[in-house]
Amino acid sequence: MKLKKALHPATLALIIGSSFLLASCDENKSNANQNEMPSVPVNVFKTQPLNYTIKTILPARVVASQIAEIRPQVSGIILKREFDESSNVTEGQSLYQIDPAIYQATYDSAIASVESAKANANIAHLTLTRYEGLLKTKSISQQEYDKAKADSQQADASVLVAKANLNTAKVNLDYTKVYSPIEGYIGKSNVTEGALVNAGQQTPMALVQKLDPIYIDMTQAATIFERNEKDRGSLYKPDQKVELYFNDGSKYEYTGKIKFSDKTVNETTGTVTLRAEFANPDSKILPGMFVKPHYTLGVIENAVLVPQKGITSNELGNYTAIVALPLNNEGTDGGEQQYYFEKRNDVKVYSGIPGYWIVTSGINVGEQVVVSGLLNLSGQNLNDPNNKIMANIININKPETLSQEELDTIIERNLK
Repeated sequence: MKLKKALHPATLALIIGSSFLLASCDENKSNANQNEMPSVPVNVFKTQPLNYTIKTILPARVVASQIAEIRPQVSGIILKREFDESSNVTEGQSLYQIDPAIYQATYDSAIASVESAKANANIAHLTLTRYEGLLKTKSISQQEYDKAKADSQQADASVLVAKANLNTAKVNLDYTKVYSPIEGYIGKSNVTEGALVNAGQQTPMALVQKLDPIYIDMTQAATIFERNEKDRGSLYKPDQKVELYFNDGSKYEYTGKIKFSDKTVNETTGTVTLRAEFANPDSKILPGMFVKPHYTLGVIENAVLVPQKGITSNELGNYTAIVALPLNNEGTDGGEQQYYFEKRNDVKVYSGIPGYWIVTSGINVGEQVVVSGLLNLSGQNLNDPNNKIMANIININKPETLSQEELDTIIERNLK
């Protein structure tokens, strides 16, 4: 059998070296493929520090700051109405005159009764004085003296009773003049001259209402009221004020202030009442009107607003967002800054306005939130530090933003 010729040692070494070189190139190519990070095209929204004014519209009705129902304190015939209907009256101004004849007679009789009682008391005191001397000489018995003393005390009491009756008669006589207890606007009179009125009657003779200042009673859901009270001072800086709008859309010239908030919840509606006070020098606001107050609670300073399309929720119902964070290369060697994705699963939302969420935690000012291309990232583990997914930010030079002026416009539009 013929043997094959053995390879030359130099040739064998060349073949082995070439094999090692090819294997090394394949390994380097494999490592390069492993080190190349995948890139996903997205658009981002860059958050800005904004001042978000918390405003809301509440149902409201106008009420007078003071209301006096004019009712007679004595019965009688109305002799005269002493005011002009639908006018302003002052405190203490006479409104009606009730026929005083019978009350004047009673008053005069009471005066006479007082004088008679005083005369009787005087006689009783004189008798007691004489009896004191007679008692010393034993001209009268002790019983007679005691009776004279008791008669004297009873006469003094009769004087007090007569004076009390006189005061009552004087008060009733004064009540025949009906005065306004407050300053304000008086409407129509419910009685005319010649009408009979009765003391303490159910129907008032007239109504006096103080219109300056004027009150606006607003109602708010108890749950929202409690949340606002909880967030006061911690989430937002209180700056309460009320702006008033009429049904035609015009704005009232004066700004109101919150006078009080009721701590009692209406069992039927589940609401609480907030009362605002407004200056009303020209009586443009009238009791009973329905108005549209814009209630400002305060301002969230340096608020973070994110488009609603950039906020999603996970299977647990928590809000999530994906942000594009820069690598630490900072664009060295003339290269561009690179960004990678990070998923935030702890985003907290305060509330929403058209198109945006107000984020209270989980996203910081200046961060770039992914607002498009989210479907390409579904199912990816974005928080794996050893396998970062790179972001190809399409609008990197001009990211979406929201200015303070745009935010204020959205807030105002949302209130209409």
